[in-house]
Amino acid sequence: MSAVSTPVIQLREARFQDYKAIAALEAGQGLASKPFEEWRRLWAGNPCYEEIGPRWPIGWVLEEDERVVGCLTNIPLSYTFRGKKLLAAAGRGWAVEDQYRGYALMLMDEYFQQDNVDIFLTNTVNGKAAEAFGTFGSKRVPVGDWGAASFTITEPRGFAESALRIKGIPLAKVLSYPASVALRLKDRFTGSAIPKTDIEIALVRDFDQRFDMFWEMLSQRSDALLAVRSRNVLKWHFAPSIEKDRLWIMTAARNGNLDAYAVFQRRDEPQYGLTRIRMVDFQACDWPDQYCAAMMQRAYDECRKQGIHALEHVGCDLEKTRIFDEAATYRRKLPSWSFFYMAKRGDLVHELAQPEAWAPSSYDADASL
Repeated sequence: MSAVSTPVIQLREARFQDYKAIAALEAGQGLASKPFEEWRRLWAGNPCYEEIGPRWPIGWVLEEDERVVGCLTNIPLSYTFRGKKLLAAAGRGWAVEDQYRGYALMLMDEYFQQDNVDIFLTNTVNGKAAEAFGTFGSKRVPVGDWGAASFTITEPRGFAESALRIKGIPLAKVLSYPASVALRLKDRFTGSAIPKTDIEIALVRDFDQRFDMFWEMLSQRSDALLAVRSRNVLKWHFAPSIEKDRLWIMTAARNGNLDAYAVFQRRDEPQYGLTRIRMVDFQACDWPDQYCAAMMQRAYDECRKQGIHALEHVGCDLEKTRIFDEAATYRRKLPSWSFFYMAKRGDLVHELAQPEAWAPSSYDADASL
């Protein structure tokens, strides 16, 4: 009987030349992969990456005979917390071929052993990865429900058809008509109306210099952990969505200065014909309820105008966006809790365990990149 050979697995830092292998591996494991230029932009043009320099690893790969069999990408992000600048690492795309799963934790260990990182953040964790993140000391973010999303149906007939397709029900198009009537009736009798305001909301195409002034004010007023939202960081973060016309930037302003803004990102499911837009960030220094209601109403009207099926928000029960959740008719459970963190420094471990230290949204980590 011949001896069974043991695979020789090597771990090394990822390179931009590894893109095709990494994208194929992600797709093979059911993860969404980005086109090369979008993937490269996670680092190229990233203000935080450019400040750190090339010593930052873009990720790691596992190889057998020079064939990539596992990967984890590593995105640097700038944060502020109580007057101090922090360096965060967002892990993304942890994928390993089935027969090499025994080596998967090598990638996670490399990620969490980075010495220059203050905090590790990941808000796209799926059910398969949640246990592994916990093994390395990651914890659930202590505010909000990151296992749920609230949403409002804005085009019932189209939504009903896509929902029937998701459930695998035949004759989805035909059955969508009576189903949409039921949805309209439910909204009429059980739905919560969006609070009315007289705040004027503008839909703008890009992030202008007003966002720098707003960020300066927001960061000075807040004691919570905040991802940097300067104009150049916002432009980098949302560049692919802006270029593809898949982003709504809404602002409320007085005397030329921003009072609040919200960012909505298209999150369609083409395989089911579902069109959807998600509020991924909302910021207001004062009166968040009024501004959030005004942003939601404007987004709702825009959805109706464009025939988009649903308006959604992931991460429920957060103080700044509670109005969205209260006004939304529906809430859906996500496959798993998605938002985990691990603080590296001792003082941060204690401070970030407190709910008041957080003001999270889908702008954090990699959820809207």
